[in-house]
Amino acid sequence: MKKFKLLSLCLALAMLTASVVGCSNGSSTSSGEEKKETMVFKLANVSALGDERDQSLQEFARLVDEKSNGAMKVEVYSGGTLGAWRDTIEGLEPGIVQIVCESIGTLEPYSKTASIDAYPYLYRDYDHYKKVMDGEIGEQLLATVGEEGGFVIMGPSYRGARIMTSNKKVESVDDLKGLKIRAPGIQMYIKTWEYLGASPVPMDATEIYTGLQQGTVDAQENPVMFSYGNAYYDVCDYLVMTNHVMSTDVFIFNDDYFNSLPQDVQKVFREAAKEAGNFRTQMVLDKEGEIIKSMEEKGMEVINPDLTGFQAKLTDFIKEFPDLKDLVDQIHAVK
Repeated sequence: MKKFKLLSLCLALAMLTASVVGCSNGSSTSSGEEKKETMVFKLANVSALGDERDQSLQEFARLVDEKSNGAMKVEVYSGGTLGAWRDTIEGLEPGIVQIVCESIGTLEPYSKTASIDAYPYLYRDYDHYKKVMDGEIGEQLLATVGEEGGFVIMGPSYRGARIMTSNKKVESVDDLKGLKIRAPGIQMYIKTWEYLGASPVPMDATEIYTGLQQGTVDAQENPVMFSYGNAYYDVCDYLVMTNHVMSTDVFIFNDDYFNSLPQDVQKVFREAAKEAGNFRTQMVLDKEGEIIKSMEEKGMEVINPDLTGFQAKLTDFIKEFPDLKDLVDQIHAVK
């Protein structure tokens, strides 16, 4: 993994009483017996408290506790309380955090293959996405990104298709010209919006609401439920159903650290991650439609633009990422 300065995380660490993996939480009892040792793990997440990702992480923590009979405890820190997503991923190697939940695409700085997660209009629909991610290609994708970046990744979950919330009306791709849109600081997203004619502005997720409120950006793009959980309906007039990316969240560990854990601990994590990932996916599928209606009831105008114009602008997009061509072709070929 690449090494970066960790100033912000070190400051966060100094403000926290660290719970170190493998530490004992008990001393001798009155009967002379020692309390059972508990392994404590910090899990970082930038999504809002109570949103569907946070709920799935609470489920993950519950499953870990249950499957380990209380010998393992996961402390969930949502809302970016341990730093921005890039900070927390960088914090895996020195052990400032032990687990991060983020999209595969956020691992782009460490793995060229991870960019595939943000490739625009890669999937025809959810069924196509599910066939890929549940099949051999999806399994190999997780393994390859992990090997390239120095991670162990597991428990894939569907985030829902990415859409726009905007303060400018967007009914066709032509309406994107000059629009300032917040995008993650990931080359795949930045290039996508440049191709579409917008002006992407890299900005941390924790700064989006204020950026929209103050007019620093005109729009942002994220899955529906993330956008709802962060109350972007309060600072945007339009919900634009571009559905340009179907991305996947995963549980991320540093590989050296994970492989140093006892086999039974690894097994608990893998089982809990898989179940929590499925829990999150089903929640998105069950509630996304309701959330769109709720955003409309809160005053947003829902726009379903003609996507053919968007897709046409991206016809030769692969030339920006030639190393991904074979993988893109494999995914497109899945029926």
